[in-house]
Amino acid sequence: MPDGTQRHRWKGEKLGAFFPQSSFATRAVVKARNAVKINPAIDLGLAAPFGCGVQTGAGIVLNSLRPEFGTSIGVFGCGTVGMSAIMAARIAGCRNIVAVGGNARSLELALELGATHAVNRRETADLIQTLRDITGCGLDYAVDTSGVTGMIEVALDSLNYMGTLVMAGAGSTLMLGNNLGAKTVKGVSEGNSIPKDFIPKLLGYYQAGRFPVDRLIEYFDFEDINAAFAASHHGRVIKAVLRMPEK
Repeated sequence: MPDGTQRHRWKGEKLGAFFPQSSFATRAVVKARNAVKINPAIDLGLAAPFGCGVQTGAGIVLNSLRPEFGTSIGVFGCGTVGMSAIMAARIAGCRNIVAVGGNARSLELALELGATHAVNRRETADLIQTLRDITGCGLDYAVDTSGVTGMIEVALDSLNYMGTLVMAGAGSTLMLGNNLGAKTVKGVSEGNSIPKDFIPKLLGYYQAGRFPVDRLIEYFDFEDINAAFAASHHGRVIKAVLRMPEK
């Protein structure tokens, strides 16, 4: 914790606390600044993913990039972060919203959630040229959620001369060549959001039908945690949410 203490123990051993609050528990002790008050009409199971992946993807677009109406954006990777970025880009009024991924099922969902184009990297010989053909002169903005160096480089090369790339994937690395031009490359943390303000705002968009995050979620009982992990790993589920048993 920030004060140097460890508050959780198991059989006498001190345990770490993920994101200073830990997880896999029906109750948790958190600092007041980590608690977000939400509308009691909203299912906590639906709200749970907003704490990380959802607010990260949406925050990249709405808080960090803040794209102008009518601009173009490419989202590389169609997991929770990528799909949230796509939905946020639609809210922002982007003209071309291009989803890039390797899972045909996810790409189909991306089109339903707001993407104007879907590009399967497994079936496209020249990703960079394809993206330039869609936009005419290259993407204004690109969001990489894969953390894969090769994909990040494709995202960078797909930008127009003054485009901006945000790297959201864990452990992202990039080797800058001679083609940087006037482009901007930056990272983000949790979508550069203030959770107590941003999460209720996103939930408001959801209630208004503008941010259909429920389309990403599949619920699993906690005892089925291995099935949830497998479904996520193999791309059958975008966001698996475990429901803890009440004692």
